[in-house]
Amino acid sequence: MNDDEQIVLPPNSGPKPIVEGRVDLVIKNNSKVPLEENSQKLLLELTGGDKSRAGLDLVAVLDVSGSMSGDKLAKMQEATKFVVKKLGLVDRFSIVQYSSKAKRLCPLRQVTESSRAELENLIQGLKAGGGTNMEDGLQIGLDVLKQRKFGKERVGVVMLMTDGQENEDSNAAGIDVGDVPVHTFGFGDDQDAKVLKAIADNSRLGGTYSDVRLDNLSVAFSLCLGGLLSVVAQDLTLTVSQIDEESTIKQVTAGRYPQFQDADATSITIKFGDLYTQESRKVLVELFLPATNRKRGADILEVTYTYKFEGETFEANPSTITVRRTDEVKADQQQPPPEVSAEDVRLGVAEIIKQATTDADNNKLESARNKLLDGLKTLQDGDKQQLKAALRVELEELHELMKSEPIYEKEGRPFAYSLLTSHDTQRQAARGNDVGKFQLFATPLMREFLGEPQKFDDINNLDKYTAEVLKALESVEAIINNI
Repeated sequence: MNDDEQIVLPPNSGPKPIVEGRVDLVIKNNSKVPLEENSQKLLLELTGGDKSRAGLDLVAVLDVSGSMSGDKLAKMQEATKFVVKKLGLVDRFSIVQYSSKAKRLCPLRQVTESSRAELENLIQGLKAGGGTNMEDGLQIGLDVLKQRKFGKERVGVVMLMTDGQENEDSNAAGIDVGDVPVHTFGFGDDQDAKVLKAIADNSRLGGTYSDVRLDNLSVAFSLCLGGLLSVVAQDLTLTVSQIDEESTIKQVTAGRYPQFQDADATSITIKFGDLYTQESRKVLVELFLPATNRKRGADILEVTYTYKFEGETFEANPSTITVRRTDEVKADQQQPPPEVSAEDVRLGVAEIIKQATTDADNNKLESARNKLLDGLKTLQDGDKQQLKAALRVELEELHELMKSEPIYEKEGRPFAYSLLTSHDTQRQAARGNDVGKFQLFATPLMREFLGEPQKFDDINNLDKYTAEVLKALESVEAIINNI
């Protein structure tokens, strides 16, 4: 599959992108710490800047099994054409369809005016029929990216859509997707949320699972695309190193992103993959500080990060976190910074959602709902009200979707699984009947893109209406000419 098209840009298409300054690091910690031995929790937050984006190689893996016939197929075609409409000259697009077997319909095509029309014709020509060999479809989609001849340093992503259960001989969740972000979209009431979440979880560097209602597929695709078309840093890594005789790393919390410890266990590196404009990755680091008998300054942690952009590597200068050891504070009285507490609150709610979902999956809905109610009580008072309001909306919706076994099977489980992937990756995914209602991790561009599908549909409907009017006028003209 090394027949991908090479990107050709017009002359004077702009200056070479600047590699440095694409990611900002903010550190929150207590500046004064006790003389006695104590534990300190720090927050490290990496945020994508407002720089030019990387080119995107996007592979759409589309379910065309028999269950997709009719309105579902039409909705998927419109949503996929919307994606093609939003891609530009720096992007490439490939289509893989799967039913009983999978087939690549085209290589990675540079999206130009002429290729866009050809891609839209391929999408419009999709026909539904056969089984659901999701494994075959996913594998071919991954091969399209892995076997690229040009631009392996580009952003490569798979978007996989399905409306139902895969064949018995298909095991898409068993595929090792490596470092390729795979975003899965479960469409309708018969989707297998467990399989789609497992595929997203296998995608270690930021893949998500979106739970999509029938009329929301274009919105779900749009939300995802708002991130993919704003990648400002690739292969982002963060390394934290303890300081000899001053600190020991007890724990690093960064969701499901892979962590690697060095040989002497003094530093930990986290791999995040791609980062979108104004998207953040928050990391909590818990340190043990030994006792000291004198007031003094102390370096307790060294932090550095690296990323790539279109093949070039940037390595930030190390940041050293320094505190003041003092008798002004006591270990049993000191509180963490507000930003640390806020992240602790979010992680606590994510754990409640996980435990409640486990209960619900084991037919213990009453226990699950009680856990969610307990979680809601923790969000009622105190500060961090904007964060707590967003978390309350999530818990309240999930509580409602656990009212009964049928409701949970149909809507609750997909909603819960999508929610868990978002918290694990700190990345927005679509879920529920009102996609815009749940935006805890949405970036400004994602929010902007939420309204785009409606505009696209309005234009398409206007074009169809115009075509029908012209056809009617031609018929009238023909009748008049025959009189």
